[in-house]
Amino acid sequence: MSKKNLLCTIVVLVFCIGTFILPVSPVSAKTYTISALTAWPKSTFESQQFLKFLENVQQAADQKYPGELKVKYKGAGEVIRNKEQAEACRTGLIDMVYTAGSYYTSIIPEIDTMSLTTMRPWEERKTGVFDYLESLHEKKANIHMLGRVGTGVLFYLFLSKPIAKVSDLEGRKIRCSPTTIPFMKAVGAVPIGMPPPDIYTAMERGVVDGYILPPGTIRDFGLVPVSKFIVFPGFYEPCQFVLINLDVWNRLPRHLQNLLTSQTEKLAHFNIKNEQKQLASELTKFKKEGMTFIKLSSGEAAKFKKMADDALYNAIAKKAPVEAKKIRELITKH
Repeated sequence: MSKKNLLCTIVVLVFCIGTFILPVSPVSAKTYTISALTAWPKSTFESQQFLKFLENVQQAADQKYPGELKVKYKGAGEVIRNKEQAEACRTGLIDMVYTAGSYYTSIIPEIDTMSLTTMRPWEERKTGVFDYLESLHEKKANIHMLGRVGTGVLFYLFLSKPIAKVSDLEGRKIRCSPTTIPFMKAVGAVPIGMPPPDIYTAMERGVVDGYILPPGTIRDFGLVPVSKFIVFPGFYEPCQFVLINLDVWNRLPRHLQNLLTSQTEKLAHFNIKNEQKQLASELTKFKKEGMTFIKLSSGEAAKFKKMADDALYNAIAKKAPVEAKKIRELITKH
């Protein structure tokens, strides 16, 4: 074989061998897209904090795992009504929801027991509360509970006319959420259900004599002008949760699950810190705006609080006695 032919043969062999031993370009990682809803309008304080969470999740994912995760905010009640969002999450119609426990008691009635919690979310993770709630969500709702992330504040009773004692509430028409209906019945008030945006007109026209909401939310609904009195003490902690469809969760690789979990834990600290600051700020503003603070006497306050706690627990225990008892034991500091 001539030197020329030998050289050509060597070049061909090197080329052929190279096609087998050279590294193949890696296949791009799969992209997972998560759609999310909030129970409250985008403009509200609660939803703005959740949108910051989604932003943080996306930034962390882009930095650590480029192209692997996309989170998309789809809206609030205009997309799916707030009381139907958890069901939509259960069936996979939406991937993730940020909502209140009181909005999905039709699926997990015992979740309302969390309104009696004496702990912060990070304490609940350490003491078994989170694990128990997670097992209930998986079993009853096909949902993974990413975490409880708020609120660290309480519900308060706002009125158009003052009271001096608990019995003064008898016959008063009070706008309630499902969580607070048993308590209002217990004090002899007339509970009336309606969406928060309708409260202003109802107060203005005397359709209701008061309503129950966390103080940090009433400005979002324009309620300050018709809220003449706020009653102390507060009661029940509005518990907010980030939920994700269990099938969607199980499809995510472990590193993306860990990222979402860690960001949810950060959200709990962020939310509660901000919500407590907002509460202090709003109470100061209420005074300047002419709202009167009614502080019940120690005896009446204790009666008010006990009636609230007993009414809620007893109502839940009728529907889910074993679960309600277990949750109450776990959330009570000894």
